Amino acid sequence: MHLPLWFLPRRPQRQCVAGLAFGVDGAWVVVLEGSLEAAQHCCCVEPLVLPDGLVQGAYVMDPLALGQWLQVWFSDHGWQPQGVCLALDDTWLTRQTVTLSAQLSDRDVAFQLAAELAHTQNVDPAQVCWTYQVVTPAGPDASAAQVSYALGFLAPDPVARLQAMAKAARVRAWVVEPRSEATQRAQVHPMAQGWMGEAASPSAHVALGLALAAWAETGLNFLPHRRWARQRRQRAWAQQWVGVMGVSAVLSLVLTAALRAATQAQQHLLRDPATLTQALADARSTQQNVALAQRQLDAQRQWLQTQQRQQQQTLEWHAALGHAGTSLRVTHVQQQDAHWVVQGEAPEVAHVQQWLEQLTALSVWQRAPELHQLQFMRSTSGAGAWVWHFRIEADLKGAH
Repeated sequence: MHLPLWFLPRRPQRQCVAGLAFGVDGAWVVVLEGSLEAAQHCCCVEPLVLPDGLVQGAYVMDPLALGQWLQVWFSDHGWQPQGVCLALDDTWLTRQTVTLSAQLSDRDVAFQLAAELAHTQNVDPAQVCWTYQVVTPAGPDASAAQVSYALGFLAPDPVARLQAMAKAARVRAWVVEPRSEATQRAQVHPMAQGWMGEAASPSAHVALGLALAAWAETGLNFLPHRRWARQRRQRAWAQQWVGVMGVSAVLSLVLTAALRAATQAQQHLLRDPATLTQALADARSTQQNVALAQRQLDAQRQWLQTQQRQQQQTLEWHAALGHAGTSLRVTHVQQQDAHWVVQGEAPEVAHVQQWLEQLTALSVWQRAPELHQLQFMRSTSGAGAWVWHFRIEADLKGAH
């Protein structure tokens, strides 16, 4: 279930985060405190003596009982973490590296990686838990550069058990990542050298790396952190919209009251020509100010409507990309005002024609999609096979 934007919890100005690691060498917890920018203080590094039957290696056997036990443990030790970071055994994961064009947006990257997952691994992306991170960033020549992504997926059961455990402990899960990611992060961080030597348990280093993940920007996080970030941005935009509308309403009330007061004052000044002349001049000045304020309000409303329309258009044409299937490879998508352009590759012309018909059937177009380029040449992917390169252009409705 997706939470509404106004129910999405905010991170406090200072945060307390717990890293929990379960392994064959036991269970460890590391609690860190710090600002939103960096961890500043280590609260504890302790092994956990868990009751029998709750975990087996890194696998959580009883999420509800383990979460309730952790809630009591945190309460007894005086810790109230806002978030918890958890680890997955690397043997549960399947990994691969995918190279895509650097010109793709975040939504296009997710769409293309999902299609790559279905094509190369023969799995339904909706039936597995998967995520990705950038391995090789774009080069200086952004128009011709490519970006490599590390893609990983596994069965959803281990992730669901860790989330259920955090929910039972009444702590929000912030990160669920492989143990190797947490270990690498801990090895290069100064905290590990300050109070945790090489003789410490491997799970202790994993717990440290997990706690530090709350301040890290990289890693294979299998929780929907990108959707959470997008919801926070949408919530900020909604708050801005409410603020503008509130200011507009208050300004309208003030202007209405000022006009009413000016009208009443003029009724008492009709007997004095000099005073009436001054009152008329003041009224003209007030009218000009009101007209200027009204134009500003209209411009603000038009800006908000344009933002809403562009956001809806983006969702509509992004949904249209879902009709491409796995037989086509989309390499470039661009929208400038109402003009929409998509480029890609296909092994056969029939695939392009079939997708063009599917796009034409959609109701989002002012001018139906047209095939402007169809050329048989080598693929831009690593395989280098001969494919049909195509470019389709169209105009969206209501984007002006």
